[in-house]
Amino acid sequence: MTVTVNREVFLHPDFMQDLSQKLCDYLNALIDAELEKEDADFDFIDECACAINAIREGFVDAVLPVISRKEFMARLGIKTNRVSKSFAAVVAAAIMLVAGNSAIAGATDYNIIEEVAQKIADFISNSEEETTLPPQTEPTTKPVQTTVLHQKEEDITIEFEEGFKTEYNVGEQLNTNGLKVYLLYDDGSKKELEVQSCKIAASPSFGKAAGYETVTVSYGEFEQSFKVRILNTESTPLLTSIYATFPEGYDFTADDLNNIDLSFMQVYAVYSDGDKTELAADEYTIEKDYEKSFFEEKVTITIVYKNCSCSFMIFKK
Repeated sequence: MTVTVNREVFLHPDFMQDLSQKLCDYLNALIDAELEKEDADFDFIDECACAINAIREGFVDAVLPVISRKEFMARLGIKTNRVSKSFAAVVAAAIMLVAGNSAIAGATDYNIIEEVAQKIADFISNSEEETTLPPQTEPTTKPVQTTVLHQKEEDITIEFEEGFKTEYNVGEQLNTNGLKVYLLYDDGSKKELEVQSCKIAASPSFGKAAGYETVTVSYGEFEQSFKVRILNTESTPLLTSIYATFPEGYDFTADDLNNIDLSFMQVYAVYSDGDKTELAADEYTIEKDYEKSFFEEKVTITIVYKNCSCSFMIFKK
């Protein structure tokens, strides 16, 4: 980022206010550049943000400890292994020199940040031969309330590597190899999570019948889902029919057709390999079709399980 001040601006009485804004612009540019890195230094970002807040509240000198840090100087191209509070004093002196340099009045453009950087570089070069430093004055400004920036978790997203299993044969178990889960932040960044740290849930009947199954991935309050397909094989027994049985002597007539007792009924599923399996009451549905004519009153009961059904009638007594 280049911060320049032309002759008219530099001689304006509001120069210091303009300088403060340009320092804020420069610090914001550093924050933006740091956030674009995969290994962003959030401590540095926090310091820049605090300095911006201090400048905007009128405490311009609060920026001095930040821009005199070794990391900050490295971003200006200055190499040094020394870190000292005296750097802050040198920055202050450099800014005042820039503001008071009469030679600037005849200049067309002037780069404030580069000049400050040069003043610091000159100081480092000269001070390497010195054994003592000038006494430092204690800051007279009051403590500044600052705001620290933090990332906020927003959601999770899931991705699949090549070869991730999206189709299964009946009887196979769920395989999560190749599943990638990422935690998303409000600044647009993301972090890959260990799949083991997430909760992965599928139906207890997963893989028992052909169709589509929903798999849910959860991490904390966040949740995402995806579907996989279950396929039959040549050896997979297929449902062919269902039927219902009743205790011996069960009466297919009732006084109240709206409240028929079917608690004694048993329902069976028949498969292509000859297997017969009794179904639980919550595995099938019961549909009732009421009919009334001059001669009779009846209800047709239809039992439905997957793609099969069977029916029988109960008459009014």
